[in-house]
Amino acid sequence: MRHFLIFLLLLPFALLTPLLVEGQVLQQTPVAGQDTTLAAPDSAALSAPDSVALSAPSGDIATTIKYAARDSILFDVEREVVYLYGDAKINYGTMSMEAAYIEIDYETNMLTATTLTDSTGKEVGVPVFTDGGETYAAKRIAYNYKSRRGRISEVVTQQGEGYIHAEVVKRNENNEFFGLHSRYTTCNLEHPHFYIGSQKFKVIPNDKVMSGPFNLVIGDIPTPLGFLFGLFPTPKTQKRSSGIQVPSFGENTRGFYLQDLGYYFAWNDYIGTLVQADIYSLGGYNVDTKTDYVKRYSYRGSFGFDYNYLKNDEADIAYRARSTNDNVLPESQRTFWINWSHTPVQKPGRGRFSANVRAGSQLHQRVNYTNTANYLSPSFNSSISYQKTIPNSPFSYTINARQDQNTTTGRMNFVLPDLSLSMTTVTLYELFSDAPSTGAWYENFTIGYNVRARNEISNFLPARSFPGLSSNRLIGETVADTIPLNFNNLQELWENGRREANHNLSIGLGNYKVFRFFNFSPSVSYGETWLDEKYTFSFDPDAQRVDIDTTNFGRVYQYAAGASLNTTIYGTAYIKGKRVEAIRHLIRPSISYNYRPDFGDARFGFYQDVLVGAEPTTNLPLYQTLPRFRTGVPGSSLSSAMGFSIDNNIEMKVRSKTDTAETKFEKVTLINNLRLSSGYDFAADSFKLAPIRLTMNTRLFKLVDVTLASSFDPYRINTNNAGVSRRVDEYYFDITKLRLARVTTANLNLRTNLNPTARKTETTSPTNLPALQQDIDPLLPSYIDFKIPWTLALDYTLSYNRGLTNIVDIRQTFGMNGTLGLTEMWQLSYNAQYDFVNNNIAHANINIHRDLHCWDMSIGWVPFGIMRGYNITINARSALLRDLKLTKRSRGSGLYR
Repeated sequence: MRHFLIFLLLLPFALLTPLLVEGQVLQQTPVAGQDTTLAAPDSAALSAPDSVALSAPSGDIATTIKYAARDSILFDVEREVVYLYGDAKINYGTMSMEAAYIEIDYETNMLTATTLTDSTGKEVGVPVFTDGGETYAAKRIAYNYKSRRGRISEVVTQQGEGYIHAEVVKRNENNEFFGLHSRYTTCNLEHPHFYIGSQKFKVIPNDKVMSGPFNLVIGDIPTPLGFLFGLFPTPKTQKRSSGIQVPSFGENTRGFYLQDLGYYFAWNDYIGTLVQADIYSLGGYNVDTKTDYVKRYSYRGSFGFDYNYLKNDEADIAYRARSTNDNVLPESQRTFWINWSHTPVQKPGRGRFSANVRAGSQLHQRVNYTNTANYLSPSFNSSISYQKTIPNSPFSYTINARQDQNTTTGRMNFVLPDLSLSMTTVTLYELFSDAPSTGAWYENFTIGYNVRARNEISNFLPARSFPGLSSNRLIGETVADTIPLNFNNLQELWENGRREANHNLSIGLGNYKVFRFFNFSPSVSYGETWLDEKYTFSFDPDAQRVDIDTTNFGRVYQYAAGASLNTTIYGTAYIKGKRVEAIRHLIRPSISYNYRPDFGDARFGFYQDVLVGAEPTTNLPLYQTLPRFRTGVPGSSLSSAMGFSIDNNIEMKVRSKTDTAETKFEKVTLINNLRLSSGYDFAADSFKLAPIRLTMNTRLFKLVDVTLASSFDPYRINTNNAGVSRRVDEYYFDITKLRLARVTTANLNLRTNLNPTARKTETTSPTNLPALQQDIDPLLPSYIDFKIPWTLALDYTLSYNRGLTNIVDIRQTFGMNGTLGLTEMWQLSYNAQYDFVNNNIAHANINIHRDLHCWDMSIGWVPFGIMRGYNITINARSALLRDLKLTKRSRGSGLYR
């Protein structure tokens, strides 16, 4: 009776099966039936796609089963079995299955999936089983959806970055599975290039893979490499866990080493710390920590501290003592370095705290290579800042702490702190009235204010000197010196500091049209500086020298007024040519005038006329005008100067090459910006005309960026009989000799990127160039994009400097860097810079990369400098097996012996 009722339920849907269209979803909740055996796949299949939906009383099935098939769906009501043929699909809760043939047995709660054979005898439709994010591909799958146990034959499944191949896999209710005759690999091919083979594997998904005795097989050739057991972590990508970092070993100029021995602490999902160390056989070592942290929607950052002890062997120490070569390792020493980066997420109305700190010992970056840019850079800067705009007001403030250091001279400067309060420029009418604007001329008046206070500390002590006063006339003179940075010198460093506050007030008087085409803009400015030192000079007749009395506060101020007049001129020349339609010339002339009083006048009190002794010949009193402040003192002469400049842009309108109808045009820039500027000071007693500056930048053939900057002196040079040269107040200009002005400096830079993909765009920024990438090891190549066949960036710089003695200093450098895809699997990258004046290569490195699918081979060579050497490495690509590698290296061969 029960079978008959089931038959009545299934019959209407079975009759309608050929009429249903492909893509419908079948839903069924059948009941448990009598004992049955699995039916073999039927080779006969209906030509029309079938998909059925039915429901029945609930039984052992916990949720709805959705299934479909492309060819046909057959129901065996008596046996309670459903047969799905051709692209069969099943969805049951979190479980899904796809195969050429699937059989559902409601009596035994079994799902069985296998392949089918097509007309050519080839097996198609490999079963794919997915459950809770885990995916398995196999020749045959049998799964009990009630007990959640299964048996899979000839299976391939992915766990983390690895793949597991097994003849038979059994899966239990805890989602663990056990493999027989298994292979573990990170190669994603059906027949992997290498694998770790073992008789038995146990896999805990998203956790670990465990094996018994195993050995490594490469290219189907067993190797003696192996161990009694294997443990391979396979966490989810979003899951973080603590663990040991296995070191690498090798040899360099510091002896045999173990590098990157460490431990990673995953404190939680938002912060983690890596502690690692390098140990060298000559006695040196390196310890560094790095902590990464993130708070979603707020900030992210990284903090690192590196401590290094460099110890050379006796031969290196003896060689350095007698050598003048710079390309040698320094003496044994201890260095440290701090890296801190903190980036906030900008939120309206909220403050913004950011940090970028790179600071440490002078030679740390030279002996501990991190990347090419750091190795070549002579200076590093650090900053920590907090910025905030006060809501509903024009005010904002910034708190800064800055540091900069020069690794060549050892000088360090600290600004602790740097406070700034700014008011954005607003109109006076808005500031004092809420009434609507009437359009009156005075409503265009604007005001802006900024105050900046800072405390600057430096370990460099400049020599105390004053313009025009020799040191033998000064009591308490000092010589330049550098203070060592340590805790014992904190008081001396503080006393050497400089503290000041700068106030700037700008007043705009509007912008007005003059004679329809000119823009006239007058302005007034006021600035005031508070300093922590003010000098008072007195002459000591007994010592015949000047004594200095210093007070702790001083005030300096200055004010000025000015105006500017500018316009724009357009000129177009129409040309009847085959391609050129017109040429347009855009000219922007500008004239400005600024007036500033003589702040050297005694009524301001910024300078003091000091008796410094007597004239050697006449014995008359000798006076000298000296500034009473360390810095910020305005000029001691009247300034009534006019400045002028002319900007030029030249463009050409041409017919497009791709337009056969000759109706489309494109713009070609001939000169992007050609600027000529100078000035004339009416109040100066001599040399009233300022140096003439000429700059230009453009792009040639949409490929080469050209930048030119030059300066011309309009005055002549006179050389006396003693060979001393000086400027004279006579113009160099001579039309009869075709002389305009004397060239003093000129700089030309040509830059191009020949990357074939970049040439299609307006930018020449490199897309695959390794020049300044963060290559952790200079002998190892950075990320290589094999999709780009080649890249080439060229840079040429020529500089010309001519002093008063007519001695010309010419510097000329040429740099190139890029990549070259020798084949689809071979890639060459290079970076070099040549100095034509010194006839040497300043820096160069060459890297060769070979893609071995699941393996990488890299060859790096640095032919010059401290890091001179080579490196050959073959390693597994997966980060999970990164220690599975073979390395041969030689570093530090720049130590010429």
